[in-house]
Order: sequence, then structure tokens, then C-alpha cells
Amino acid sequence: MWAEIKNLIKSCFEVYPMRKVGFLLGLIFGAAIMTFGILKTFFAIFCGVIGLYIGSRFEEGDDLVIDTLKLLESIVPERFRYWKFFS
Repeated sequence: MWAEIKNLIKSCFEVYPMRKVGFLLGLIFGAAIMTFGILKTFFAIFCGVIGLYIGSRFEEGDDLVIDTLKLLESIVPERFRYWKFFS
């Protein structure tokens, strides 16, 4: 019986290799929730997604600092700005 189960699992991972990735990610996610709690786990995932976004922007050659400063200038009211980068 155990040999049949082992062969079934092995054949599933050979035929569908992305299931292995999904299984491992689910296992890691479940272990993180049980160990650290759901809020800390989601915060870590959120920080990882932000880091992934920033890293991809740098790889594409975007100037993230200038884009961020332009965004801040458009959001922050004039009276609260203590900088003038783009006049």
C-alpha cells in the first residue's frame, strides 16, 4: 500500500512539475503561519512583494528615486514641501 502511494506521488510530480513548486510553497506558507502567526506572515509576504517590485524596477532601468520624488511632489501640498527638486 505504501509503495503504491509513493509511486502515485512520484508520478504526479514527474508529470506535473509545477505541482511540486505549489506543494512546497503551500507547505512553507502553512509552517510560517503556524510558527509566526498570520499577521506576521502576511507582513513578511507583503515586504517580499514590495522588494520584488523595487528590484524589477531597477532591473528594467527605471530611475526609481526620481519617479518617487515626482510622485511625492504631486501628492504633498505646496505648504508642506521643504524641497524643490523639480521646478
